[in-house]
Parts: sequence; C-alpha cells; structure tokens
Amino acid sequence: MSPTTLPPLPSPPHDPTWWRLDGRTGWRSAALEDVEPGPRDGALGLTQLPGSDLWLADPNGSFGGLVTPTNAALAGACDLYLVDAVGLQLKRFDPCDCVFVSVPCFGGAGSGPRQLERVGGIGICKGDLYVCDPGNSRVAVFALDGYVLRGHWAPPANAGLAQPWEPVAIAFARHGRVLVGDSANGSLHVFDRGGRWLESFGGLGAVRHVAVDCRGRIYVSAQGEDEVRILDAGGVEVGRALRPAEIAEHFGALPLEIDAAGFLHLGALCANWDGDAVFDLRGDRVSPPPPAPQPVFSKQGFYWSEPLDSKLHDCSWHRVELHGAFSDVARVRVSTFTSGTALPFAHVAQLPEEAWATRQATSDVVGRPWDCLVRSAPGRFLWLRLELMGDGTSTPKIDAVKVEYPRISLRRYLPAVFGEDPTSADFADRLLAIFDTGLRGIESEIDHQARYFDPSAAPANRSSGGGVDFLSWLASWVGVSLSVAWPESLRRRLVREAVPGYALRGTRSGLQRRLLILLGMGPRAGSCCDARPRSRCRPVPPNCGPPPPKVEWSPPPLILEHFRLRRWMFLGAGRLGEQARLWGRRIVNRSQLDEGAELCATRLDTTRDPHRDPFHVYAHRFSVFVPASCARTKQRRVGLMAMLEAEKPAHTEVQLELVEPRFRIGFQSMIGLDSVVGRYPAGVTLGEAPLGAATVLQGVPRGDRRATVRVGDRSRVGSTTKLG
Repeated sequence: MSPTTLPPLPSPPHDPTWWRLDGRTGWRSAALEDVEPGPRDGALGLTQLPGSDLWLADPNGSFGGLVTPTNAALAGACDLYLVDAVGLQLKRFDPCDCVFVSVPCFGGAGSGPRQLERVGGIGICKGDLYVCDPGNSRVAVFALDGYVLRGHWAPPANAGLAQPWEPVAIAFARHGRVLVGDSANGSLHVFDRGGRWLESFGGLGAVRHVAVDCRGRIYVSAQGEDEVRILDAGGVEVGRALRPAEIAEHFGALPLEIDAAGFLHLGALCANWDGDAVFDLRGDRVSPPPPAPQPVFSKQGFYWSEPLDSKLHDCSWHRVELHGAFSDVARVRVSTFTSGTALPFAHVAQLPEEAWATRQATSDVVGRPWDCLVRSAPGRFLWLRLELMGDGTSTPKIDAVKVEYPRISLRRYLPAVFGEDPTSADFADRLLAIFDTGLRGIESEIDHQARYFDPSAAPANRSSGGGVDFLSWLASWVGVSLSVAWPESLRRRLVREAVPGYALRGTRSGLQRRLLILLGMGPRAGSCCDARPRSRCRPVPPNCGPPPPKVEWSPPPLILEHFRLRRWMFLGAGRLGEQARLWGRRIVNRSQLDEGAELCATRLDTTRDPHRDPFHVYAHRFSVFVPASCARTKQRRVGLMAMLEAEKPAHTEVQLELVEPRFRIGFQSMIGLDSVVGRYPAGVTLGEAPLGAATVLQGVPRGDRRATVRVGDRSRVGSTTKLG
C-alpha cells in the first residue's frame, strides 16, 4: 500500500482556511440575475418587483430611503426640520414630546422676506437653513440660531436662463459648493457658501430632486424618468441607476426610516416615547400607522461568483456555509464547479448542467448557519453558483457565504486501507466530515474562550428562551448585581467599571460613581436633544456686556447622609437660630417606667443606649435620590434596590427616593435632591386632557374674545378668568 493514498498531514492548527463573501467584504459576484444586495445590510435576496419597494426616483425625493425627503433636512444626529407644503410652515421635530412644532415668526403665503409662495426643498449646512421657494424664484437662507434671515439667492442676469428659474431642490457638495435644482430650465446651479453664482449644468430635464453621496457624486431625479442621472463633480454624466441597492454603499446610514409610502418612522429619535412615531411629510402623526406594503419578489434568481483561488494544486474544497434565513418556500440551491485554471465567465456560464456538482438545497433554517460538502473534483479554482427560489411573496436572505478549503479529513488518523481507492477515500472523507465539523466547533469555542472573560465581548442573552447570559455570570465574579431590565451597554459598562471602583467601594463617592453610571449622567450626557429655544425669533445682540463665565459640569449629589441633618446646639459653641435645636428625653419617645408609660403613646425599645438616642436617630442611614423615570417599572426598581444593597456598607440602611420634576414646600424642598427644576411643560386643551399635577393652561391668542379662560400675567379668577 502506497503512502500516497493517505491525505497529506496539514501543519498546525489543522484547520482549513476560507473565502468569506458578504456585503461588507464584497460578494465578488461575476453576474447577478434577479438577485440584488440589500440597501442597508448588503444581504443577498431576490429582486423586488416595481411598485413594491422604494425606488431611486420616488416622488418624495428620499432616493429610496438613502437621504431625507426633499422637504426635510437633518441638523446633526437628531435635529430634524421639514417644510409643510400645505400650511407653508417650517416645522422642527421635538424629540422630547415626539411631535413636530412650528417655528415661530416664519412662513405663511406671500412674498415677504420670511414668507413662501410655493414649497421646494430645504437643506442644512454648517448652521444655516436653506429654503427653496420656486413661487418667488429664490432661495432663502436663515441662521438656525434664532432663524435670522441672512439673504436671498438667485442666478445673475447674465446666467443665460431661458425661463425664470424655479429652485425646487438643494444639496451640498465638496469645497463649500451649494447645488440648486432648477426645474424650469432643466439645470443645476452651483453657488458658493456666500451666495455667489459660479456655474450651471444643463440638459438634465425637469429636475425634481438632488442628492450628493460620500464620494462627491451628484444624483439628479427628473420628472418622467425612472432612472436617476449620476454626475461627477464637474457635472458630466457618468451613469444612471434605478434601484437603491446599486448606490446604497456610497451613502451613510440615516437615524430614521422612510417606508414605501413616504412616511417617516421617527421612533429612534424620540426620547422616552413608547407609542407610535410615524409622521407624514407635513409633520402630522399618522395613527394608526399604515401597514407595510406587501413586497413582491421574483420567483427565481442566480448568483455567480468570480473564480475563487485556493493557490493550491488540486485543492479539495471542503464545504460551503450559508448564513441567513431560509424556509421551505424560500430556499437556496448551492452548485459548484472547479478547475485547475482560471476560465473566463462566458465559458463558465455556458457549461452544461451536468458540469455543476454539489447541488444541495437549504432547509428551514433560522438563526444558525446551513452547510454542505463540496462534491466537485479537486481543482485550484472554484466557481460558486447560488440559485435563490421563492413563491413571490418571500425571499431567502443570505447574509454571508463561507467557502472552506482544503478538506482536512480525520481519515489521516485511520489505516491507509480506508483511502486505497478514490471512491473509498471520498466516502470516508464525507462520513468523517460530520464528526469533524462538530469537533471543530468545540475547538473553536475553546480557541475563543477568552471573549467570555471580557465585559465588552461576553455574550449577554437577556431572553429566557435560550442561550447563557455570560455577562451576568462574569459580573458575579466581581461582585456586581445586574438587572435584565437595564440596557446591554449599561450592563457592560457596570462590569468594566467594577474593578477600578473597588478602592472606593463602601464609600459615599464610590456609590455616587456607580449611580452616575447607572443613571447615564456625565459631563457630556444631556437630558434631551431639544436644547434650542422655541420662541426666540431674533438672536441676542452682540456686545451686550461681558460673556457669561464658563460653568464646569459637576455631578449631582444623589446621596444624602442623614447625620448631616443634625442641628444640635453644643455648649460653648452653639447659637440659637435656624441651625440650632433643643432636645429632651422625648426625642425618640422611649418608654420609661419610672416616669410613667402611656398605652398607645410610648413604645418599648430594647435596643441602643438611651443616652445616645439623639445621635442614633440619624446614624447609619442615608437616602438616595434618583429621577422617577429610572424606577417606573417594577423590574427597574428591583434592580436599582439590588445594586444599592450590594454597594452600601453592611451596617447602614438605605432609603430610595424618586424625584419628580416639581417643587413643593413642606414635601419637596431640597434643591438638587428631592426637588428638580424641570422643563416647562406644554399646555393642555380643556376637554382633551385631565387637569392634575404640573398641568399648565395654554395662553389665549390675542384677539380671541370667545375664549372663556385666559391665562397670563394678569389672570384673575372671576374677572379675566372664567372656569366653565
């Protein structure tokens, strides 16, 4: 028996290598037929048919959800503006109340400096708001701080325009250039940041929408055209596109979602909001939210890969592993072809069906990878063909493909007789591959076990259905109590900060540090994105005195130790006043038999020393003040109390106080502890909202004499105010 019948012994670690194909590293596709990657995650799926998905030439100008609609613009991460085309009002999204509010002193029909005749697109760049007004043939520029009008833009008289220009869309390119779409002249005008007209690009049709990607390329959508034009920075057309997946990789992710009906899903921008957050392009809430349109897919599609080079002569390719979601009606069939030389794709595409091997179809798999062995003959190059099949209403989803090579079989540990002939060797390799895959999975867990000891990488399964919450297990090693109601990022940070905080554990500063982490308070943490004044129409004039001093952030106290409430007067050092208090034997109402105990008036106390009762009243006790929103639910409250019990000294007693944003003399009176000056609440409408604590009646507009309630600086019950 020749030793050549045995497979070669690989060098350690005895694991195959692989090709990985996905949306991030690249699919290395030679051809796609009715298959396209997703616009967001890049997963392969069947192509959606027209009318069932967002398209680049959609009427709202979002370019298939890649950018904000033409009449909306983002300033930063959560500052969203839009122009109401019907009411001709500029609206700003309030993430605290999860509603759009109208910007004061702006809008309305007319030709005034701050008015609109017809709504076009808007844009925001470097603190300035640009509003296209095609009815008045101008672009109005405002400063976001105070909404001060900076000026109006228009092309000069020598621009050579055949028709009066109609600015309908605006976008911002590199080097401070501002692009304005002109629907009347079919052109794109280029201005600098100062409003100086530079040039124009013509021959673009009736322009409706304009966008710029991360590479600086310009996308123009014109009236009556299904495809969008792609221009370079010089205005030269370099191509066209129809689907968002064709250009999605060149655009950044948005903090909001736009569906096929053009509605804005703003749940990610809302702070502490559990209801529906779907709005139309006027800024009105859509309730109930419209159902998602039923997508329609192609029933069959193909993916062909480029030749994958193993750089090994007569390489035995091992297996193909698919990551994604598949079902009985949404399946994928895997076929492979190998060769010793790199063949052109035109030759591979014309191969007969008998030349393709493997031909394995997926089963109903969700949440775990599916794999199959490569049945093709040994060869240096491999071509992968994936056939995606569906019923028209669903599609398989392929997140990644892993092609392993070479095949390192456990047959190398068996006698050579099991590989004496090719048929026996192939059967033994396929049989032992079942066990080899399982053993390699165990070895992989051992190789990567270090991640279980890292707070940033340990698995954190918060569900009770399956998996192990190793993060909580790791937290028990360092004496940290975690609640499943807390966000995963918070739980990981608490575990990371546990060991550095051991030096302060059991102290007031140590407990305060843990509370600040738990409550998300820090020098850069804000209560809400809504920091801009709502009613200021003009900025504060300059040179009105010295600038205010810079205030450094200081953490809130959160903890009140009860011994600080003692206000005893000491002999020789005390003065009668608000900080002094005289006390006697009845300070704790202890029963004394020689003085005469009274039933239901005094109590028996068998602990502590009567001579030191005045000190024991406030000893070893402290209160923790946290915002009430941090313990609204039972789970959050239990988790917070568990953390306090674990962090406090064993001989102390803790009392949890939930702080509401109010100030009540006699009940809540310590600023910064149990009383908080909160955000001024919005008004309510009588008959629509119940009156209660922290309820504010709205003021009555001037000139409205029909109102029965007028609230203001001179409101008087019975004269200017009538409660009906």
